[in-house]
Amino acid sequence: MKGRGLLPRRRRRSVIWLLVGLALVLAVLNRYQEPLRRYFWGVKKEVVFAGQSMEGLFAFEVARVVDQVAKNEGREPVDAVLDEEKEGIIPELNGIAVDREATVEAIMKARRGERIDPVYAEVLPSLRWEHYPERPVFQGNPGKPMVSFMINVAWGEEYLEEMLRILAEHQAKATFFLTGRWAEKNPELVRRIAAEEHELGNHGYSDGELFSEMEAEAMAASLRRTNEVVFSACGRYPYYFTPHKGEYSPLALQVVSRQGMRTVMWTLDTVDWSKPGVEQMKAKILNGVGPGSIILMHPTEDTLALLREILPVLKEKELAVVTVGELLSPSWFFRKR
Repeated sequence: MKGRGLLPRRRRRSVIWLLVGLALVLAVLNRYQEPLRRYFWGVKKEVVFAGQSMEGLFAFEVARVVDQVAKNEGREPVDAVLDEEKEGIIPELNGIAVDREATVEAIMKARRGERIDPVYAEVLPSLRWEHYPERPVFQGNPGKPMVSFMINVAWGEEYLEEMLRILAEHQAKATFFLTGRWAEKNPELVRRIAAEEHELGNHGYSDGELFSEMEAEAMAASLRRTNEVVFSACGRYPYYFTPHKGEYSPLALQVVSRQGMRTVMWTLDTVDWSKPGVEQMKAKILNGVGPGSIILMHPTEDTLALLREILPVLKEKELAVVTVGELLSPSWFFRKR
């Protein structure tokens, strides 16, 4: 009878110790539950965002931080402007806003010790230049601290090597508008221009063509032929077109648009072909230049001297010299065509 009574008492002791053990385990888990959850499901150690430690934060907590940062980041979109005097258009500028969802995701996926920057998304304006594909462009948006050189090339190849050297020395990019006939005769120079990451534009097939007087089919043929010549030389199709002598008609604008291209004019003209002298050209450009300016020039001896003079001044004015494509792009994250 004594033996039968011992077993239940042993069981009771075991149960008691088991319960005590469970209580201790639960107490430990309860104490360390939060740190463990943050370790396994929170942001990794030493991750920093916007100067703040994100270590251990859960996604909903990260979202709050990102929301606060987003309120003070970015810029509003700027609508395109219709230039009724010239019947042209000034391109818009996209807005920039913090992409909250993508930023939170980047922080949650960050490895230990990473510094994460906000992920930005562009915001499109209501009025955009794509809505007016036939309107020519005379300048870029003045909200961009940039200018462009449009260099029309139908002759003057003897000056191009030095022109490219000067541009490279000053880390400047330009858009060279080539005639198809010139490009056919100088494919190596076309490739050289492209290889140095300048942009190639279309200046019609011949410098004897006036798009203000030509029939639609003749203009279309000139544009297509020039594009094919340039493409065969360097593998790029021009997107921008500028007419000889700056002359065009409403029909010409329609034809260019139908070819999937844009007509570009200029803000300032060096008139270098008439040899006005370097000082006169320099004064004209530097007195008139501003953010968004498109400056027309040709490969001449005086133009080489002009470039040496104005490029350092433009840098002092904090105006980057970029391609026409970059200047006119509404995006702050420019991608070459």
